[in-house]
Amino acid sequence: MSNNHKIALFADIHSNLEAFEACLEHANECGADEYIFLGDLVGYNADPVAIIEKIAELIDKGKAKAVLGNHDQAIFMDHSKFMNSDAWQAIQWTREQLNDDHVNFLKNLPLIHQTDEISYVHATASNPQSWSYIQDSLAAWRCSEAAGTSYTFVGHVHEPALYYQSSSGKLLHFKPLPGNPIPVSKHRKWVTITGSLGQPRDGNPAANYALFELDQEIITFNRIDYDHHKAAAKVEQAGLPLKLALRLLNAK
Repeated sequence: MSNNHKIALFADIHSNLEAFEACLEHANECGADEYIFLGDLVGYNADPVAIIEKIAELIDKGKAKAVLGNHDQAIFMDHSKFMNSDAWQAIQWTREQLNDDHVNFLKNLPLIHQTDEISYVHATASNPQSWSYIQDSLAAWRCSEAAGTSYTFVGHVHEPALYYQSSSGKLLHFKPLPGNPIPVSKHRKWVTITGSLGQPRDGNPAANYALFELDQEIITFNRIDYDHHKAAAKVEQAGLPLKLALRLLNAK
């Protein structure tokens, strides 16, 4: 492997093909040589089959790894008590689109994937299947301690955030600006929330993804414009809840 290994981090794609293809193209132009999918491949939007098949192909080629998200798990487990009605309606619609191979692909995704220095998980390394959210420094610290690696990359929370270890050992919150490379020295602990690729919720409809340069110890958060009007129209055409289409347009 080269000494400029670039890892593209995609979270919460949620069946948004237009956003996915735009981010994948940008990552390729930036020289990404590995793709990590941080869960919630499906749900909310209108292209679950295309998303699963494209990701499965990248995994088969040895270029990618993926972990399980709660919306992915909801395809083969009853999450009706844990989801709002729009989200659950989208899951039921998604189930009707998928064949057995697609469902088995989701069933076989691990909750967490780890290397010597990096952990990848959808929600938190501290009890991954609880599907709890990292929304403060304490939750980030618990995640980092459970992971035991310098870097932990997560999704689930749809807005990007970076938590870093201070000299006292606490993890502090930092809000990254898109396009600015951030030094992330491995002598500290880092918890990175990449933000949602397929359904941003911070008022900016542009898709989120992050590019991590392991050997250079740099991460860059990116916002990528895509045809969100087309993605929203497909949601409406599929008969999915109108609110899900409007969310792509308003990003809230």
